[in-house]
Amino acid sequence: MGQIKRLKLSFERKRVDDDLLHEALESAEQAYRLFKEMENDVREKVVCLHLTDKYEIISFEVVSIGTQTYAIADPVEILRGAVLVQASKIIILHNHPLGSPEPSDADIKGARNLKEKGAVLNIELRDAIVIGDGGFVSLAERELI
Repeated sequence: MGQIKRLKLSFERKRVDDDLLHEALESAEQAYRLFKEMENDVREKVVCLHLTDKYEIISFEVVSIGTQTYAIADPVEILRGAVLVQASKIIILHNHPLGSPEPSDADIKGARNLKEKGAVLNIELRDAIVIGDGGFVSLAERELI
């Protein structure tokens, strides 16, 4: 007798300040405050924040953990979780462990690619945020995506 794989989805909880939970997530600053601790990570990490059409948080997923200088952020991996939780919007956050939150050309190209692929599934990439030493850069605010 053969076997097939069963997909299992589960949630874990992350403790955050209460004031971050009782309002729609409409700014890069709010998203940054949720994941500010990524400034201290020694490896690059990519997180996808799943939102409703009213910008309410559904969940988040760590989609990639890489090296000190690079993490693979495959759009299929990022969008899979968003589809499973029926998110209509996403915000991507990743850190630069070596310092500056200035986005690289690869960061911008990857965000644009993700935006195009998400549009096919009616999932809007609301922002792509880079976290670095003591701050962040929003690609949406800079009109890069």
